[in-house]
Amino acid sequence: MSIPYYPVFLDLRGKRCVVIGGGPLAAQKALGLVQAEASVEVYAPEVVPELLESPVAVFRRPYRKGDLAGARLAIDAGGDPLVTAVARREADEQGVLLNVVDVPAACDFIAPAVVKRGPLQVAISTSGESPFLASALRRRLETELGEEWRELVELVGEVRRDLRRRRVPVVDQTRIYGRLLDSSILDLLREGAVAAARREIARVVREDELVNR
Repeated sequence: MSIPYYPVFLDLRGKRCVVIGGGPLAAQKALGLVQAEASVEVYAPEVVPELLESPVAVFRRPYRKGDLAGARLAIDAGGDPLVTAVARREADEQGVLLNVVDVPAACDFIAPAVVKRGPLQVAISTSGESPFLASALRRRLETELGEEWRELVELVGEVRRDLRRRRVPVVDQTRIYGRLLDSSILDLLREGAVAAARREIARVVREDELVNR
């Protein structure tokens, strides 16, 4: 039976996060945390060069009890069941969210497959039932969601901040966002016509406010 996970995006900026293990998979997890602006520490006797060249703090020794104290989140990518057992106990004692790669039963959370376009992130999970299908769907979405979606999200974000600053009611904001999505803006961005897209956005907002004033 699949686990009824609660989907969430964590703000890890400046938060201490620990990765156990020094192989390619551990490097992938550590660098993903770096992208979230976390303060990352890696514990492993041997580490891949990618980690040594990254901004993470590398401790070239095995993980030992106490290393998770004060951490917000930890990932065990070492593949050693004995280490996992110790880390699991310490995570419970310290209240640290722990992910053990490929061992869902030992996890507080699982990492979804992610399609990222700037501030837009689409997370895909099968609740651990089939990581392969989650990855396959991610690859499909990567071909369908081009870089124009990053620009769209950023531009609509500018509109949202302006509408909120002017205290436009939420119901009116929602209507405007719907009109923006139904307009030609995405097609313009897909063609690289950013300036034209900005003009179209201004037109849509202006016309909506004139009609519904």
